Amino acid sequence: MAGLLDKAKSASNDEPKSSKTSEPNPTAVNLLSKNKAVVVTSNEAGPDIPLILNLVGWVIIVLGAIISLQGGGFGFVVVLVVLALGIGSIVQSQRMTGGVSGLKTGISVALAFIIAVGPYAAIMIVPTNASMVITELSLNEDENEFSFVVRGSTSEVDAKIFAGSEEIWDGSKSLSNDRATFYVPLDTLFVGNSLNYDASVIKQYSIEVESSDGQTSTIDIDTGYLTREVKNSAVSIFKIVKTTNQGSGATSVTDGISIDAAVGLFSPSQQALDDGEHTLENTALLSVASDYTFQIIIKKGSSVVYSNMPQISVNGLSATWSSPISGAQAGDTNGWISMPGTAQNEVAEYLLKDDFYDTSGCYTFELEVINQFYAGDTSKYTSSNSWELDWDDEDSTQDGSMTTC
Repeated sequence: MAGLLDKAKSASNDEPKSSKTSEPNPTAVNLLSKNKAVVVTSNEAGPDIPLILNLVGWVIIVLGAIISLQGGGFGFVVVLVVLALGIGSIVQSQRMTGGVSGLKTGISVALAFIIAVGPYAAIMIVPTNASMVITELSLNEDENEFSFVVRGSTSEVDAKIFAGSEEIWDGSKSLSNDRATFYVPLDTLFVGNSLNYDASVIKQYSIEVESSDGQTSTIDIDTGYLTREVKNSAVSIFKIVKTTNQGSGATSVTDGISIDAAVGLFSPSQQALDDGEHTLENTALLSVASDYTFQIIIKKGSSVVYSNMPQISVNGLSATWSSPISGAQAGDTNGWISMPGTAQNEVAEYLLKDDFYDTSGCYTFELEVINQFYAGDTSKYTSSNSWELDWDDEDSTQDGSMTTC
C-alpha cells in the first residue's frame, strides 16, 4: 500500500514539471515578432526623393553654366529659366525633409546664381579685346577663295584686309552663335607676292576687324597664302643612251633626253651648267601654290624644232597633264618635276632623239609660265636654258660635250 501511495505522489510531482516546460516563452515570441517587423519595414522603404531632387537641382545648375558659356548663342532669358528650375528643385528637396533654413537656402541660391550666370556676365558685361578673335584662316584652291572666322561676344563686325598700308577689301557681317565667317575671292584679294625669292617679306597682308561695341583685333595673313605669282623657271636635261647588239658586239647610241623642270621663285643668278645640269637645288626653290600652266618648247637657233609637249596645269602645288604614252599623270611642284616624253624606260619618260634632233647645234629649252591669279587676267614669264648637242649616229662615246651655249 505504501508503494502505491509513493507512486501516486511521484506522478503528481511530475505533472507540473511537464506542464511548465511545454509553455511557450513570451519573451522569445516578442523578440521574434519584433525582428520580423524590422525586416518587413526595411524591404518596403522607397527611394530618397529629397536627395534625388537636390542632386537634380545641382545638375540643372551646372547645365545652366554650360549654356551661359555660350554667351549670346542662347540668351540671358534661357539661362535664367534654367537657373529657376535648378533652384526650385533644391528648395523643394529641403521642404520635403522639413529642414528649410533661410540661411541655407540663401547660400544655395547665391552659389547657384554665380555658377549659372557668372560665365555669361564675364562674356557679356565685361567686354575686352580678348573676347573677339580672328581665327581659322584658310585658302581653298579649288574655289579660289580665302576665308577667315571672327569669334566674339558682339552683334556685328566690320572687316578690312590690307596689303601693307593699302586697304584692298572690306566687308561686314552679323555674328550668329558668336561667330561670323568671311569669304574673299582671290582675284579681289591678291595684288602681288607677299614673299620674294629669298623668303623675305615684300608685302604683308593683314586683317583688321572692329565690332559694333568698339573692340578691334588684327592678324597677319600667312605669307605663303598670298605668294601666288610664279616668276622663275628652269630646265635640266639628261642624255638617254640605248645599248643594241649589232654583229660581233654591243653598241650604244644616244636615244633621246629626259627633261626636268622647276617652277616657282628663285634667285636670278641660278643658271644652266654643262652636261645639261643646273645650279638650282631644291632648297633654293621657293614653291608657289597657285593656278598656272607651263609648257616647254625646243628651238635650234631661232627655229622651233619641238612644240608638242603637253601643257602642265597646276592647282595649288599639284601638277597634272596627259602623257601621249602613259595617259593622265600627276606630280607636285615642290622641286624638280619630270616632264612627259615620247618614249619610256624603267626610270622615266623621255623625248626621243628623232622627235626634235637633226644635226649638231645649240638647242634652247624654253619654259613659258602663264599665271592665272586674276579673273580674266594673266601674267607670263619665260626662261631659256641652252646646250650644245652633237650626237653620233653610231656610237654614243663619240658624242660631243653638252656645254652651255
